[in-house]
Amino acid sequence: MKNSWVVLIELHTSPGGARALPSAGQPLRSSSEHFLEAARARGHRTAVVTVDHDYYGDHFDHLVDAWLITDSTDPKAVQQTLVVLDSQIAAVHSSVDSFVRIAAQVARNLGLRAPSPHGVGIARDKAKAREALADAGLENTRWAVLPADEQNLSSPIGYPCIVKPVDGAYSWDVALVSNDEDVQSLAQNHLARRYARKVEPKRQLLFEEHLEGPLFSAEGFIDGDELTIFGYSDRVMSAPPHFVELALRFSGEEPHPEADTFVRRTLDALGYDFGPFHLEFILTSDGPRLVELNARLVGAGMEQAIGYVSSIPLADFLVAKLTGDDPVVTFSSAVTELYLTAPQSGFLRKAEGLDKATRQPACHSAGLYYAYGEAVSDVIDSNSSPVGYVHATGEDREQSCRNAQQAARDIAFGISPL
Repeated sequence: MKNSWVVLIELHTSPGGARALPSAGQPLRSSSEHFLEAARARGHRTAVVTVDHDYYGDHFDHLVDAWLITDSTDPKAVQQTLVVLDSQIAAVHSSVDSFVRIAAQVARNLGLRAPSPHGVGIARDKAKAREALADAGLENTRWAVLPADEQNLSSPIGYPCIVKPVDGAYSWDVALVSNDEDVQSLAQNHLARRYARKVEPKRQLLFEEHLEGPLFSAEGFIDGDELTIFGYSDRVMSAPPHFVELALRFSGEEPHPEADTFVRRTLDALGYDFGPFHLEFILTSDGPRLVELNARLVGAGMEQAIGYVSSIPLADFLVAKLTGDDPVVTFSSAVTELYLTAPQSGFLRKAEGLDKATRQPACHSAGLYYAYGEAVSDVIDSNSSPVGYVHATGEDREQSCRNAQQAARDIAFGISPL
């Protein structure tokens, strides 16, 4: 299948967008950059289906052999566009949540490896996932769903509770709410929210029981009966009412004796039978409880960070599985992605100490999500709030986090008032 085509539907960009930004050590690259590089390294040509090439600028051009412009939300339009490719197609995939089902439909139509298009796990609807868990008789939380534009919106499950869009991302419009006023304010913010790349928000809000316990995610790949769990990431979270990740800490250590079994049962209940996964759950006193399933590798720069402790890059593992190979990956030690926040709101003028931070033995990369001159905020209300990142390894999660924190102490921001 050499010289065959590997197709991505839309591209996953880094938190700072599709552009070069100040960094030191290993430069941060998005999951799609890693994927395209891995596909080429295996002898494939690369094509990207998108509704808007300008959305990405020229950032990916050196990795893409063919840009195919069409309505990427329409599987028929996508499949018709692929007829221009002049040789065999080896894989069709998307690492962007809103396009995973589109890619699955097209891939299955072409006889390629992909998850079932009918699985709830790729429906991009967290309420349907809750329904599927209930139908399967699995442990669940109290929940309800209502239109975001409903008059006098109020929680059907009482307060306090978590409210989030059924199809949201980046922790946008997610909060712990205590009364009707909080709910209605969040709903108004969500109704004003626009999604990119012609994706239409469903404008439905999911109300969920507020669960106590640490947040974990299982990182891995499912291939029918074969479940590969790379490891688990825990979190350092911001204080309520918003739940923003301040650090992710990955290792192969299972956080609970039932964690692997929980992951298997959850994937089965959600009908997700092939592909990468990033499955988030709360480890309550009664055991793991699902937060959400993302049918892709872990986002932001964490995929790259995990690569510092893996035998092969995760993108290479993914391309190999999609194209019919049977790769093996092993993991050593642990790694932390620590997010850097702004000490004050204003215009970012400089960042000192990036090079110094990465000269520490355990720190592999450090950089920014913003360009100099752009406005930054000290308000932490979504996963797009951090200003930058540090990647550091260690023997276990705790040591990798300490190493990342030590490196971060070398970094200082210069910010002028708004």
